[in-house]
Amino acid sequence: MIPGKSPSGQLEDDESLLNVTVSTVSHIIERAQEAYADMPQDDDSDVDVTERRGAEADFNELALLIDDLNEEERIDLVVLMWVGRGTFGPDELEQARRDASREATHATSEYLLSTPLVAVYLADGLEAFGLEVEAD
Repeated sequence: MIPGKSPSGQLEDDESLLNVTVSTVSHIIERAQEAYADMPQDDDSDVDVTERRGAEADFNELALLIDDLNEEERIDLVVLMWVGRGTFGPDELEQARRDASREATHATSEYLLSTPLVAVYLADGLEAFGLEVEAD
């Protein structure tokens, strides 16, 4: 049984299991989707320099947003991504946190944003805990 779930499988206290709010994760998901959508698909010289700079600015703003979170929030973002991609199950929350804490050798934003499917994995991670992405 997942910690924080009743025998019926329902979360007893929604996001109290996580150190990062659903609202924060939802905002990061939305911003990541926008940043990757704006990213030029290749290094073709026909890509407008302004378009490339705009995408870089989106990623820089998102990186600042992630890195401004406290350590526990950043760890849980990594955990949500790992759960979303299937590295851990929601019932392995504490082990995933220990691993994320131990492996945190670079900026969390670098790690998360180097994963093009980060928005999908974060959304799937929320879903694994019985939570939904909030609409802005």
